[in-house]
Amino acid sequence: MPIAGVFCALIVLAATALRPDAGHADAALAVGLPADVAKQGVAMGYALNYASKEAAQAEALKRCRAFRDAPQATRDMCKIVENFRDRCMAIALDPDTGTTGLGWSVSKKQELAEEIAMERCADTAGKKRRGFCRITFTRCDKK
Repeated sequence: MPIAGVFCALIVLAATALRPDAGHADAALAVGLPADVAKQGVAMGYALNYASKEAAQAEALKRCRAFRDAPQATRDMCKIVENFRDRCMAIALDPDTGTTGLGWSVSKKQELAEEIAMERCADTAGKKRRGFCRITFTRCDKK
């Protein structure tokens, strides 16, 4: 085999060894949820398509604790609320500052995750704000 062919084969082999196992993709969602979301905000972080549950959890917590739109005390509350594999997650929020509407869900189907997240947001938003909830984030973890 020519040197160039050996070199190309080594590059392909190295790339395959370094990428996460596509058949073993893990995901996690972390949330910092204080008692008074209206006053203290919320912090969130996620990780998708990681090689292990532990790696996904570590990244989700890292992102949650670095969430810029929440005070430090709220970011300090971050904890893993969902671990999943080959599922979709959705987050729904009332986007106005000082409101309480918040919901998230993980489901096999993206539409169902969004529907449940919206229901949960409406439940926490209160009667006057329930119509303001919006899906703000949807992602799917793939095998």
